[in-house]
Amino acid sequence: MINHEKETIEIVETPKKNLPKPYLLTRIAASFLDFLLACLLFVGFEAALYFTIFEPLGYHQLMGESQAVLQDSHLYVLDDDSGLLTITEAYDESLSPEENYDVPLTFYYTNDVRAIADNRLARYHNSKLVSGYFVEESEGVFVRADGADDAEVKIFFAGAYDDAVTFLETDPVYLNGVEKTFYIVIFTSLFSATLGMAIIFLLIPLLMKNGQTPFKLVFKLCLADARDDTRVKKGQVAIRFVILLLFNIWVPILLFARFSYFTLIPVFISIVLMSLTKTFSGPHDYVARTYIVSNRDIVIPEGSTPKELNQ
Repeated sequence: MINHEKETIEIVETPKKNLPKPYLLTRIAASFLDFLLACLLFVGFEAALYFTIFEPLGYHQLMGESQAVLQDSHLYVLDDDSGLLTITEAYDESLSPEENYDVPLTFYYTNDVRAIADNRLARYHNSKLVSGYFVEESEGVFVRADGADDAEVKIFFAGAYDDAVTFLETDPVYLNGVEKTFYIVIFTSLFSATLGMAIIFLLIPLLMKNGQTPFKLVFKLCLADARDDTRVKKGQVAIRFVILLLFNIWVPILLFARFSYFTLIPVFISIVLMSLTKTFSGPHDYVARTYIVSNRDIVIPEGSTPKELNQ
């Protein structure tokens, strides 16, 4: 007769996310101050790039060419304090609408090569006649019609001025300067932001025993492995940084470059997740399988082996 012995297999469940959690405000304060520190580094790195590589990249030359297009048009007023202002911004109430608007508009349409080719002066003169606010006294000379007051005429000229500025901004030299300088700023900003974030959220945490950033050390917070409540692994710190960087820096900057008004959506998602989840975790924590804990009165144990984690 064969006896079969029964084996009893004891399954010990690995603890998960049972370490002390910080207060939400503490967690947010530490993150905000760390981010502020990264921003200060960003400003420093960007300033260094401005004074070193912006000139070789042609930034200053391109900016000068774009500014020259605006100044030469006479559609902008150079102010010592504020730089180039539109005529609407620099409107002189002591002058008539004609003196403020008509003189620079006529000059631009008479002297700009593109405006001449596009017959802009004739269109401008025709718009005066169609408005009913002016009569043509002689060829190309217009005077205000009877009954046309300053308020009405000012509105007409403001519209005509906006049309001229819109046409001016299609100038190839101006467009080339604006687009290239914009992308120089965008890509150097990405580089500076990446470097600043890497120091605060990657280099320093990798040097710390529990993955702390500077202000997590101040507030006595640290990272823990969400799989088994043990010390965070260096690989997790690296993954956490990559997701944090992409989701909260690269995506917002690239959204700004394309849309501008969607910029803060990823940051908003991170804040909502940190506010509403039990462990106050952001997308970077979920991907890296980490969470923030308070290590004020505890010592986080060393990590489990891969075999133990898979049991």
